[in-house]
Amino acid sequence: MKKNNLVTKSNDLIEMPLKMSVVELRIIYVLISIISPEDQEFQRYRFKISEFAKLAGVKNKNIYAQVKEYTLNLMSHPFYINENLQVNWLASAEYFPNEGIIEVEFSPKLKPYLLQLKEKFTSFRLNDILKLKSAYSMRIYELLKQYEKLGQRTLKVQRLKELLGIEDQYPVYSDFKKRVITKAQQEINKSTDIEFSYVERKSGRKVDEIVFTIKTKAKQNVTILPATEAVSSVQTHTAHRLSDRLKKEFGLTTITIQTILKAYEKDYITEILDIVKIDVLSGRVHDIPAYTVAALKNDYRKKKTELDMELERQHTLKLEKEQKSQLQQQYYAAVAEKLNQYIIAMSEEQLNIEVQAMLHSVADKDIEIIITDVRDPQLMSGGYFRQYLNKKYFSDYTFDVFMLDITKA
Repeated sequence: MKKNNLVTKSNDLIEMPLKMSVVELRIIYVLISIISPEDQEFQRYRFKISEFAKLAGVKNKNIYAQVKEYTLNLMSHPFYINENLQVNWLASAEYFPNEGIIEVEFSPKLKPYLLQLKEKFTSFRLNDILKLKSAYSMRIYELLKQYEKLGQRTLKVQRLKELLGIEDQYPVYSDFKKRVITKAQQEINKSTDIEFSYVERKSGRKVDEIVFTIKTKAKQNVTILPATEAVSSVQTHTAHRLSDRLKKEFGLTTITIQTILKAYEKDYITEILDIVKIDVLSGRVHDIPAYTVAALKNDYRKKKTELDMELERQHTLKLEKEQKSQLQQQYYAAVAEKLNQYIIAMSEEQLNIEVQAMLHSVADKDIEIIITDVRDPQLMSGGYFRQYLNKKYFSDYTFDVFMLDITKA
């Protein structure tokens, strides 16, 4: 599983009252993390039931029945979005007992809140949210993560209870503070990429609202594994170079390095080091030398499950789609700039000729063109005018041509 994947949700989805168990939340966060930002439709996600149970933290011996119960809950306990839409998380969960496989799919009504998000959304690392042990901590984390850049968020006590799905619980504020807020603060500050403090505001003698101050933790510099010194596993390493890498990147002592070089083949060592490096950069390793020795001894290559490989494949596709999307946005911006420069260079006479030609081309269509607006790209007439000019003069400037220009540059 790629715990470094991003979980990206519409802010509307975060700002809804939600009452879910920690296991149900984990299931949803993991499923969201493997959505590609370019997906037009939800995919059907397949997992081994044993891996799915491990991922969700199901420890009951009868994991098959337990997982079925959780997915049924996610299909049969609807919630509201913006007071108008009532929806379930999952549209289906199909089991294949002979294969030990489960296949799940999001409800299609959630598409506007999870797919093709361009604005008003919040992202966080799956690894951070999965470290939290309490459902309340998970929900408070994403509610604060949403305001991370602003650095502060104020919530009425009753509103916070509603968002956590406990509006009728903890009538005594001190109990709510102890069991929910303080516990969440301890977990979030210890285990995630943010930390928070808070101030209570009273209305009379009663605490009425809470002002949260949110800080981003300084990123840990992994100096022991500098990215500039990354070495591919397909390279041939001399004993000297491999020894140097074990010492500088992985912090091993000379005696330990000598023992490793005598005990294992160089290609095997290199392959294990690349696996260790990925684990270190994902934040899962605290004692790098000890972890490296254990990985060599126990052959951590065997620990990559089918689920890991599938999520890795989907993560790679996600990155490729993100890169293509960025390039496409650059292409659209380049076309827009060409059109703007072309229009700026036009004389009034040329402009009038082109506008009249455009009006003639759309005479049989129900389109209203305001001639005084054609120079402004933000107005509808200006948009139509640019579409007309683009088709007439810049149709040869395709995405492929743009990519060639970038390559030459």
